[in-house]
Amino acid sequence: MPIGLTRQALRENYLSVFFFILLAYYSVGYLAMLLAIPPGYATAIWPSAGIALAAMLLAGYRYWPAVALASFSINAIEVPLDQGVAAFFAEAWAPALIGLGAATQAVVGAWVLKRVIGYPLNLDTARSVLIYIVLICGVASVISASVAVSTLWLAGKLESNNYLYNWATWWVGDGLGIMLVATLMFVFFAEPRGIWRSRAKILPVALLLASVVVVVMYVFASRWESTRQQQMFERHAEQIYLRAEILLHSYFEGLYAAQSFLGASEHVNRDEFYQFVGGLLDRNPGFQGVAWAVVMPHQQREAFERQLSLQMGEPKVVTEADGNGTRMLADRRDTYVVIKYIAPEVGNEAALGYDISSNPLARKALLAASDHRQPAATAPLTLVQETGQQAGVVVYFPVFRAGVLSGYISGVFRVENLMHALLVNQNLNGLALTLTAGDELIFEADSLQNANKAPLFVQSWPIHFADQQWRLTISGSQRFLADSRSIMPWGVLAAGMLFVGLLGMSLLVLTGAKYHSDESSVKLQAMVERLQQTQGQLVESEKMAALGGLVAGFAHELNTPIGIAITASSTLKSDIQRIAPLIAQSDQLSGDEAERTVSRLMEASSMVLESLQRSGNLISSFKQVSVDQASADVRKINLHDYLHDILLHLAPSCRSNGHDVSLDCPRDIYIHTVPGGLTQVVVNLVNNSLGHAFPGDRQGRIQLRVRRDGPWVVLDVADDGVGMSPEVRDKVFEPFFTTRRGGKHAGSGLGLHLVYNVVRRQLGGEISVVSTPGEGSTFTVQLPLMPQHDHLQDAG
Repeated sequence: MPIGLTRQALRENYLSVFFFILLAYYSVGYLAMLLAIPPGYATAIWPSAGIALAAMLLAGYRYWPAVALASFSINAIEVPLDQGVAAFFAEAWAPALIGLGAATQAVVGAWVLKRVIGYPLNLDTARSVLIYIVLICGVASVISASVAVSTLWLAGKLESNNYLYNWATWWVGDGLGIMLVATLMFVFFAEPRGIWRSRAKILPVALLLASVVVVVMYVFASRWESTRQQQMFERHAEQIYLRAEILLHSYFEGLYAAQSFLGASEHVNRDEFYQFVGGLLDRNPGFQGVAWAVVMPHQQREAFERQLSLQMGEPKVVTEADGNGTRMLADRRDTYVVIKYIAPEVGNEAALGYDISSNPLARKALLAASDHRQPAATAPLTLVQETGQQAGVVVYFPVFRAGVLSGYISGVFRVENLMHALLVNQNLNGLALTLTAGDELIFEADSLQNANKAPLFVQSWPIHFADQQWRLTISGSQRFLADSRSIMPWGVLAAGMLFVGLLGMSLLVLTGAKYHSDESSVKLQAMVERLQQTQGQLVESEKMAALGGLVAGFAHELNTPIGIAITASSTLKSDIQRIAPLIAQSDQLSGDEAERTVSRLMEASSMVLESLQRSGNLISSFKQVSVDQASADVRKINLHDYLHDILLHLAPSCRSNGHDVSLDCPRDIYIHTVPGGLTQVVVNLVNNSLGHAFPGDRQGRIQLRVRRDGPWVVLDVADDGVGMSPEVRDKVFEPFFTTRRGGKHAGSGLGLHLVYNVVRRQLGGEISVVSTPGEGSTFTVQLPLMPQHDHLQDAG
């Protein structure tokens, strides 16, 4: 089915899709039949079942005729096409029913799949996959197996005792076909494409390899089983053949003994003959009779008839048979070969006095025996004493006395009796035995009654019967196959189906879980990126809040000197305005007044100058701190002076709440660092103490202590506030953690997280905290005196 066909496209391309399904089903099915178990109806794996199910699910139910026609074509290979319409339909009904069963299974399976699991088909949970394997691969596969095997049984192509085995194999083959091929077709065609496309790398390879392993194991097991059954058949058949050889040999040995007995005795009377031959017949029940036929010239005919009549107590004459087998008085001829004695006599009285040379078949054997002085057998013929239709055979042993042919000792066999003696106590269940003489069938036992039940095993041997060569053929039928079958091949197949089913179930669930995990990972990654952006924005807001605190402090400090300067300037202007007219009238200006005015002018001027200088220093300090906060450049600073400037701007916030902030730092410590990062750390730590260490109107003390420790400098920011519990202390550096969430003075939870990142990532140092509830907190920051360039980086 072409990839990407929509429902509209499927409707518009019905014939194309129809023939695509038909061709795919037929081609794959034809190849799968190579794996069929004897007698060739069920196979280890039937991929066409998977094609049919997937076609009904993906293309629609209206394509079921394609499945039925393809199945019919595969199973109708042996249907005769050249014997007329009647013969065709007499054979075609069975594959037609099998095709309908295959189509019904596909439609029902697709309907159940849509009904119970739904479509689009995810098969990503243990429940859905278990339903798929149990209901579709397992239960639904019963339909085709039941219809097909029952049809074959009704058609006489399958023995009853082979029904269950073929049904189970058919069912397993369809289940494996659906599990493998339908699942593979879902990978390439089913919706939703995302989840099935994600399975394309591992699922087809794993299922194909597993199925190949199972099929190979089954093929080896099946071949081993076939070889074992073949050997069992050959042993059994060979036993029958060897028994036939031994039996015939013993019969002929008895006739050889009778030949010697008659050849050594000048005159053998009736009693002597019966006494000798009686033991022979008792030991060899396959004989119909043993006869002594004398060679008699015409001159002795009358005397022979009188003697025979006296012997039998009734009139007897020399007889012969016409072309129809009717007994009649023998015509005159120079020489007769007449039966004188025959044992057993009861039931064979009609043979006495019969001229066997009158029968062309017998005459041919008689001449061959006398010419070669070896036993010779007749072709199958109707015995004189035969009342039925069974064939008989007579073997003639020539008897010579003093080099002159005096007669023939003959063994008379009814072939059926001979073979029954051969087969007594022999188990022929499932075996057919035939015996042929030339091209003529002379015996058939336990034969296959239906020509459709072709033999599975055949063995043939030549049987030497005097100067004749017969052929014994033994064949094994489905019944023999069923009786001699072991469970191993089907066990391998069932275990293989279970293995492939569990593997498919595991892979479907795992690949489904991986797909959803990957989808969740993508969503989570997008969420993390959004959170990182939000965190960055919050960090920048925290930086601006710290800078806002500095600006507020700076504005408060700058307001005082500027106010003084404004007041002093106003006073100076007033004094200048007042003194100006007095100077113009210098005679009105007293000495004391002039002196006071000049003094006030000098004082105001000094105040203006001092305030403006102070404002300039404040502005210069604020500018440097602001620039440092915005810069990530490393430069050398005097730690005491820099920290003093920072605290100078923080002092208004501290004094407004009555808190005391002090600095204890040697004046000779110089450090190469990122000043802006240091400012953020100090400002956030002091603001953290102001915001959390002193709740309500409580006043406290914040100390900033600095000491040198080898190549490091250690800053302690300590307060005597309420301290922190161990639970709070352990989480204090985590992002978005705050003890004042909600309310008027709620925090963002990023202040100390920002400090932690700046210290570790930008300044290349370490930070820790020690706190006891009720005794305050101390944040310890350890910074290198010289920069470590592989650690100093932008933390914002």
